[in-house]
Amino acid sequence: MSFPEKIDVLDLIINVLNEHEKKMDKLVERLELIVDVLVELPEFSETFEEIAARASLLEEPSGSVLIVDDDEFLTETFKLLLEDAGFEVETANTGNQALLKASQLDFDLAILDLKLPDTTGSELAKSLKDRNSEMNIILLTGQAEALENLEDVDLSLDEILLKPISPTELLKLTEKLRAGAKSG
Repeated sequence: MSFPEKIDVLDLIINVLNEHEKKMDKLVERLELIVDVLVELPEFSETFEEIAARASLLEEPSGSVLIVDDDEFLTETFKLLLEDAGFEVETANTGNQALLKASQLDFDLAILDLKLPDTTGSELAKSLKDRNSEMNIILLTGQAEALENLEDVDLSLDEILLKPISPTELLKLTEKLRAGAKSG
């Protein structure tokens, strides 16, 4: 490729990057507008204020959480929310990934989807509890009928929740389990 052709390619790349930058700027503006609107709504403003207060008070993570779900959007959303609340968070999309991460780090809490590509959340919960009996476990499912198939008393679970879960509910439950772990 000749020098003028290389310049043309670089010019094209710069133009594409400029377009992406403009799109990102528009996206950031839209997100800021959404946050401004949500802050004005009473049911969301309390959550935003709580997160901001916790984030400013906490200098280091106040607990570690493992989030396991094959829905990457959900895991990333939960991760951002809990990190803003002061937690150290890792995510996994399969049971095997979760077990690998649990072998490398001790987690205070695991939030597990009931249906994973390679196992069930209840089986994963038992394996995680075998590794760390002090770990709190929250099991999530989007299907109420799936709860009927769980054993009546599953000692490896601390909570079972139906999706969707509000940010406020997630934070309150996480704080409750963290407080229980510190006092226990």
